[in-house]
Amino acid sequence: MVIEQLPATRKKRRLGILCGITVTAILAATLWPFNPLPRNKVRWLTEANGITFDGAGLVISDEPLRTEEDRTQQACTLELLLRPAAMKSLYTILSFYTPNRPGQFLVRQWTDGLLVSHDVADDRNKIKRRKIDVDHAFEVGKILLVTIVSGPNGTTVYKNGRQAKFFRTFTISRNELSGQIVMGTSPVEYQPWLGEVRGLAIYSKGLTPAQVFEHYKAWTDGSGVNPSEPDTVALYRFTERAGNKLHNAAHGGPDLEIPRNFTVPHKALLTSPVKEFQASWGYVKDILLNVGGFVPLGFVVCAYLALGRSRGKAIFFTIFAAGMLSIAIEVLQAYIPRRVSGTTDIITNTLGATLGAALARPGGVRRFLGLLGRDTISQ
Repeated sequence: MVIEQLPATRKKRRLGILCGITVTAILAATLWPFNPLPRNKVRWLTEANGITFDGAGLVISDEPLRTEEDRTQQACTLELLLRPAAMKSLYTILSFYTPNRPGQFLVRQWTDGLLVSHDVADDRNKIKRRKIDVDHAFEVGKILLVTIVSGPNGTTVYKNGRQAKFFRTFTISRNELSGQIVMGTSPVEYQPWLGEVRGLAIYSKGLTPAQVFEHYKAWTDGSGVNPSEPDTVALYRFTERAGNKLHNAAHGGPDLEIPRNFTVPHKALLTSPVKEFQASWGYVKDILLNVGGFVPLGFVVCAYLALGRSRGKAIFFTIFAAGMLSIAIEVLQAYIPRRVSGTTDIITNTLGATLGAALARPGGVRRFLGLLGRDTISQ
């Protein structure tokens, strides 16, 4: 009797080992590097005023920046003195975050282009993202003062004090330059920017072309703009050169902080499939990878469970186990800066495991076990 049971015991042990290997591989692929608190790669420049983002870096205001509450179109200006160090992907340089509008206002770099976007409500009160871009705005290692001046008639983008592009239908309301200031990455996604930031200023007025050029000279000759200039909402000159505080030279605004560890400050937990959907090949590719990645798990687990129960029960428990594993992974990914926590992955992973379990028919399992050893399943 013991001799008859020996082959089945070996098969179960082999399948159990394979289940462990498969689960370990999935955990490594989805959670690596498992570091919820990586070091914040922001440091002070030594040869000039400013900070540099050498990797995944974050600077964040210690409290929200507050401006007037009305949403009417008003004049405002944003100045950002920076020096990019890479241009291979999409990076978020600066954003203003509020809980009800995570994409309220974003200044990003797309390869060598400047991308400015904000979320606005349409006639049906549905939030839509609108954007403007300036091609070939950045050069690696070159200092650039980006000045964005907006008023009722449109928005003008200046490069180093000179007009680069005018957008008649794109306007920025003053309150969009409010909320929590986040620099170096998106407030809700892992989009680290590489380079130096040497100055940031926000004004509740539209600078004239002459003032834009005067400010450019003040920023670049080292003296910096005057913090007592009227309508200055916030001014960061990065003169501290040490510590974790960047002081606001304007009266009443928040300071900026350099945290010890890097995080995505307002990362979502289990984002809905509707919000995750994108009409892009990258999105389709992720779907296919998530489905395909869980097919082997469904096959192996179902084959293991089928040794001691009916095939129907084995399929049910396989789907349940894969779903629970996927939920656990997505919850953990919310605490890993490089990862995204979404429910789309739960659905696609479970679907992949279901397909794998459906493929685990007795004949297929028999052939699979034949690859593991020379034993065969006794009928």
